[in-house]
Amino acid sequence: MVSAQSEAVVARLDAPAADDPSRIAVVSDSHVSPRAEGTAMVYHRAADRLRTALDDAEARGVDAIVSPGDLTKDGAPWEYEQLDDILAGVETPFFSVPGNHDVPKASTETYKYGDSHETPPVDRFEREYAPDGTIPFVERVGPLDIIGLNTATQPDGSLTETHDGAVSADDVAWLEDTLATVETPVVLMHHNTPAMYDQFRTLRDTAHPEMGLPPVMRDPGPLVDVLTDAEVPLVISGHLHNLGVAKTGSTWEVTTPATGSFPQAYLIFEIDSDGTTVRYVPVADTEGMTEAHQARRSDGVTSMAYTSFASIRLATLPLVDER
Repeated sequence: MVSAQSEAVVARLDAPAADDPSRIAVVSDSHVSPRAEGTAMVYHRAADRLRTALDDAEARGVDAIVSPGDLTKDGAPWEYEQLDDILAGVETPFFSVPGNHDVPKASTETYKYGDSHETPPVDRFEREYAPDGTIPFVERVGPLDIIGLNTATQPDGSLTETHDGAVSADDVAWLEDTLATVETPVVLMHHNTPAMYDQFRTLRDTAHPEMGLPPVMRDPGPLVDVLTDAEVPLVISGHLHNLGVAKTGSTWEVTTPATGSFPQAYLIFEIDSDGTTVRYVPVADTEGMTEAHQARRSDGVTSMAYTSFASIRLATLPLVDER
């Protein structure tokens, strides 16, 4: 188990709250790959960092371990084989939604970041990692209704040449209908709401004008409208490899840091009658954290900016305290 002295409170939120206490672990952006090394992602550590997070969460007796995706580096078959080997020893219920790196990407003349391998189709991801083998889904964990959305692919294939995200009109309609039937919804998705992206735009405009912005959620308005109209208390996302808390209406979004790159951590959400406490749990010791920090800080202007942002946030925890 990771040392308790290294934990920190990310946020204390008034909602969701429940008389029946529950704890879930959230592990994101592990980017495992048995054939890659180095870069800002410290790929040669990725599998060990994911194992540490899973082992630590199980040792704490959480009710479930969930992921907002990017479990693999680029969705290669050998990456999924390594992931499945790691997950094979996990006894705690585990489920995930896909990230932009977990799904097929087509390489074209205008898009050079496509796959050079045969990535399994998204329905394989659903069968292996989603409750009942389908996404979107609703899974009851203690008092929570965890709602999983796929932001990484679209039925029309419009996201195969980009790492942007979107939620289809059918899934937005499904979400609206589903929210009318559940009591304590928590939405799990990979990409982020505009309020979270705005924090990165502010970072660029105020401190790092040459940094690039992360891939965005396309046409987020209908999804955000449903979330805010239904007063969904909590959205859990990944994608940005950074701690983050942002609010739209009464909906808080908490973005999970990457286990794969700095700051190499996962989150625990503790829900009780007082509300929700979000805890940061690192999965590397000082030496490992230093390696990851240096690797990310020295990997170009954008990576350096994101590293400084993560460091600032770690130094100013908790990011939100409603209590």
